[in-house]
Amino acid sequence: MAENPSFPAAAAAETRDHTAALKRILRFLPAPVGIVTSVDPETDEPIGLAMSAIMPVSLDPCAVAIAINRAGSAHAGIVNSGRFCINLLDPATGEHLGPFGDPTRRAERFKLTGWRRHNGVMLLDAAPASIICAIAGHTAFGTHDVLIGDVREIHSSGMTTILGWADGALGTLQPLP
Repeated sequence: MAENPSFPAAAAAETRDHTAALKRILRFLPAPVGIVTSVDPETDEPIGLAMSAIMPVSLDPCAVAIAINRAGSAHAGIVNSGRFCINLLDPATGEHLGPFGDPTRRAERFKLTGWRRHNGVMLLDAAPASIICAIAGHTAFGTHDVLIGDVREIHSSGMTTILGWADGALGTLQPLP
């Protein structure tokens, strides 16, 4: 294969090195864990995935963003529905995460108690927070699409402990003494 003069082999090797290093660093970057849901407009079936690629975007107007892999089974349904719900989890609702993080347990999704349809998404009533959004922006980058959600509704159970992911494990953040 001929070397591309605008992207020499050394730069390609450097990119691979950045990928491995970034993966190691991101492993230690705490992130909230949620189950992002919708209802597939073609099948009318609930869809969802476990996700930690969740971030606030703006408070005026209220917006959040998610990054979803285009190869994922829920991608097309979420994009085509035009809406999604971020159901954040706490230790009491953490059992809901398993079926969404393991493709072999896909049939178990939405089988545990507490799920209900609400305005075109699936809402987990006991979640510390559920943020329902209309897709207001959509940007492709690499293997993922970044979906910016215009916040339409917020539901809260009143719980304030949110599960997060860091160092390859679930946990909660605790204030320093």
